[in-house]
Amino acid sequence: MARYTWKAISATISIFSAVLVFQGVNGILEAYLLEDASVQARLIVTLVHMLAWFFSLQVVLAVITGVLPVSGFDPKKDDLKVMEARMKTFAILLGHITGFAAINFFATVQQQVPRTFISTFLVAPVAWAFLYLMGRATDAVRERVVLMNDGKKDEVEALWDEEAEETEDDVVGLATSFVFAQSVRLLVGGTLPNAEGEEPLSVMREHTLMDASKLVAIGCGLAMLEVLRVMYVKAQFKRLTPQLKNIIAMNFSWCGYFGLDWMCSCTIFGHEEGMMKQVTLALVVTGCALADLYILEHLHELRMGKLQETVEQGIRVVVNSIGILIGFAWEKAFDVAVVEISETVKVVPPQWTKLALSVSLVALVVPAWYRHILPTILELETDSESEGHSEHHKEENVEEGHLSRPLLNGMPKEENGDLKKTCESLRRQVAELERSAANARALEEKNRELEAAIVAISRELGDLQQLADASNSNDAVPRHRRRRRPSGQCPLQGRPGRPEWCVGSVAGKAGNTLNLN
Repeated sequence: MARYTWKAISATISIFSAVLVFQGVNGILEAYLLEDASVQARLIVTLVHMLAWFFSLQVVLAVITGVLPVSGFDPKKDDLKVMEARMKTFAILLGHITGFAAINFFATVQQQVPRTFISTFLVAPVAWAFLYLMGRATDAVRERVVLMNDGKKDEVEALWDEEAEETEDDVVGLATSFVFAQSVRLLVGGTLPNAEGEEPLSVMREHTLMDASKLVAIGCGLAMLEVLRVMYVKAQFKRLTPQLKNIIAMNFSWCGYFGLDWMCSCTIFGHEEGMMKQVTLALVVTGCALADLYILEHLHELRMGKLQETVEQGIRVVVNSIGILIGFAWEKAFDVAVVEISETVKVVPPQWTKLALSVSLVALVVPAWYRHILPTILELETDSESEGHSEHHKEENVEEGHLSRPLLNGMPKEENGDLKKTCESLRRQVAELERSAANARALEEKNRELEAAIVAISRELGDLQQLADASNSNDAVPRHRRRRRPSGQCPLQGRPGRPEWCVGSVAGKAGNTLNLN
């Protein structure tokens, strides 16, 4: 239960922060570019906004891992765990901001099609195909960059590629699921919400408890279909299968959130729209999400043999979607508060006040998330993977008849925990030693280059010293006994082992310039 609770809290914080930042930036664009813009201009601006966040995500992850070097920042001097936590922080945050920018673009596209279920539904596969092709293009670029230098992928580069792919899959899940949920709301409620998923108060009053129940049931039905697919469909595709999991899991979240929103509107807050309703809705959503986490924890405790790993992946996706559900609900409440505060401030325009408040809230929340929550999740996931591997090997050995019971069956839990900590410490030490060895090889190469340069300089200095000695000995010979040589000829020219170059006038003036007496 602890691992899933921490993951839900992490997803809540990330989605809360991402939506605040996106809404703040989008408010600036709405005020200065999109207020009286045409449909074509709005589509272009929202597309550029999405692409800007998408490529910023790629660049930031490359800089964090050191694949894209930046002067004054050397991530490889830090521990691998520190780098992983830093990369996950920016990947999750920027991925969710990119996802909401993609929602904004494709929901705007959806507003332009005929208001029928089929027309609005077809926008979802178009969004999936567009984002999938973008992900494949960036994946090809990453592979090319990784293999450009040494022709192989090291541990840090593999971590960069894996985290970027996972983040792109989250973007696909967010955008595609929201557009699909919009079409489902049109099918059930009869009205297509705006690009932000909002409906007028008059339309909200018309929804019945049956409509809300249908919407929630559709989300739960999609989740059950995903469970059946995991259990009985063996075909796996590298990028499409994780994206499908994300889409279905987040559809469950969107349908659940808007279904509960309809329930609150038709039962408790039929004539009120404001802070009280949003806070109540967020509390209801949080309570339902915690109940879902309790059910998932008991489902995880069931041993399903070879399906265990696949089931855990599905549970992980659902937990992430639950965190998104909670974060989105509380962000809506904070968004109402931020809007009300920005309208009362007269010193600066409301959109700049909203952006400043959003950035301030994120600056307070994200450091604690990075320093305390993410390391805890990484540690819990490492322990879970170790337990999963040990259980997997134990089942294989029992099936093959090698063991009738685990070798460590009688080991106390305290000693088992100490053993796990020791193994993890040894893994970190091995990673540090590998990095130190790579740095040592680079230093050896530089030392060889420096030695070759010193040898070359020594030879040049020896040549100059001999040139000076020859000039001094020439000055010591009486003028009438000096053997004349052609003008400009080097005194060392023609000697065995000496270079056939001439210093010109320098040789003739060596007595003045290099006189060592």
